[in-house]
Amino acid sequence: MGPLQGLGIATMLIGAGEQRVHARGLAFAALGVEDNNPRARRLYQRLGYRAAGRRHASWETEDDTGVLRVYETTLTILRKRL
Repeated sequence: MGPLQGLGIATMLIGAGEQRVHARGLAFAALGVEDNNPRARRLYQRLGYRAAGRRHASWETEDDTGVLRVYETTLTILRKRL
């Protein structure tokens, strides 16, 4: 566990994001989490998010040598009524 884990920072950031979503008049917030990140998934579920589906996702990432590579994964989509 890193030195900043367990301090409530993620909970605060998610709350701020939810406030922005709500201020835009939207009824739900949604996010995606990878299967290999159970700690994050537990946090989101503790905050009221529930599984609403799965989807493939990909994005470019830079490796340690500076080369861009495509990272591919499957996300569980979690959703919460605001």
